[in-house]
Amino acid sequence: MQQTKSVSTDDFEYLRQLVRDHSAVVLSADKSYLAELHLQPIAESAGFALIAELVTYLRTQPFNNLHVQTIEALVTNETSFFRDHHPFEALRQYILPELIKKRAIERSLNIWCAACSNGQEPYSIAMLIREHFPLLTNWSIEPI
Repeated sequence: MQQTKSVSTDDFEYLRQLVRDHSAVVLSADKSYLAELHLQPIAESAGFALIAELVTYLRTQPFNNLHVQTIEALVTNETSFFRDHHPFEALRQYILPELIKKRAIERSLNIWCAACSNGQEPYSIAMLIREHFPLLTNWSIEPI
């Protein structure tokens, strides 16, 4: 019988907690495909045939470099302009129009862009505002 390389719910819960505890990144329960996609090469290079064996090892050992490799493989460590389509669409269609209504008197917005490594995300927001909201040209818009 061939063993599966998929990640069990219990193992993925452990991985989610590991990532959260050591990086403050919260992986949603529907992201188990990330483990299946990214952890098999780490498991194999560490001498494990299955991700489950890697997870068993991680559970029983003090925090070490293999834990770090696992965490880094599960968190998004790439950046690009307009990387995730849905948040930018939500910003354009719902969030900014609502904020514009609420802040019409003050004519100011503070925008916080977290988890951006090289700055493409804040620039993407600036481009989105410039292209779709020309009325904000005279507003005070500050990054925080």
